Amino acid sequence: MPFRPVRPHSIAAAWSRKLGRFAVLLALMALVLHRVGTLEMPNAVAAILLSAVIAVFVLGLSMIGFFMLWHIGAKGGHASFSGMVMALIILIPVGLAASRFVLLPRIHDVTTDISDPPQWLEPPAVSSSWMPRSDAEDPAKRRLQAGAYAQVTGRRYEGAIDRVLLAVQAVAQEKKWTPVANVGVEALVDGLEPNPAGNVQPDEAGTSNGEADPARAPLPAPRPDIENEPLAPLPTFAVIQYRARTLVLGIPQDVLVRLSEEEETTFVDMRAATRDGDHDLGLNAELIRAFLQDLDVRLLGIAGG
Repeated sequence: MPFRPVRPHSIAAAWSRKLGRFAVLLALMALVLHRVGTLEMPNAVAAILLSAVIAVFVLGLSMIGFFMLWHIGAKGGHASFSGMVMALIILIPVGLAASRFVLLPRIHDVTTDISDPPQWLEPPAVSSSWMPRSDAEDPAKRRLQAGAYAQVTGRRYEGAIDRVLLAVQAVAQEKKWTPVANVGVEALVDGLEPNPAGNVQPDEAGTSNGEADPARAPLPAPRPDIENEPLAPLPTFAVIQYRARTLVLGIPQDVLVRLSEEEETTFVDMRAATRDGDHDLGLNAELIRAFLQDLDVRLLGIAGG
């Protein structure tokens, strides 16, 4: 009978696959539970960090499995490869986030106006957790933003504030932001868009098809006395506060949009902040840049410097 050597089984390779499955399942459950609102952000971050630590051990065990396969022909090549892949699924995005944590400034509040940032209409609810959090109004934090995000600035549009406000609301609606509070918006939007021509109500014209009823002729409204009763001027200032969430991870963000009319132009400032931790990983600056770019497209042709 031919001699057939018995290949040993690599215990490290087998454990790399088992622990890799557990690490991926832990990270996935943390993301899903946070996305649906069941798990708070600090707890989700803790679970993902734990899965990353496990993934490091999984990667080491898979390397041991490959070493045993190469030197003594131990079984476990497929298990080592599976463990390595599952470890990299966790470690690559965590590594990208860690690089942002190191390279970008440690701030959680970004604004287009560092000297006079828009003030919150309703202060965001921030709960205490194991993640540290500093004062966003610290001048040192604003200097860090100025050095890292010098391109995050406001926009000036050559148009009336009411028209720019409608564009701001349209862009926010496209992004599915939730309005929280506002100042000066109702007076600007109210009566801006007239009713379509020919849309006559039954109680105004007497019939539903737009034809006047001779028996019920509507009484004409009194003409306004413009000379003695001038119309109230529209406000030249408006602030809207929104609540947003990132698309994939569902990280909550609070957003302020401030509009100021100056002569024949309207200036738009923004402020965005995350609720947990002291580092936004650049998410707030990206939110402001993306929103202002979409606003530029919607108001194409009237954007100024």
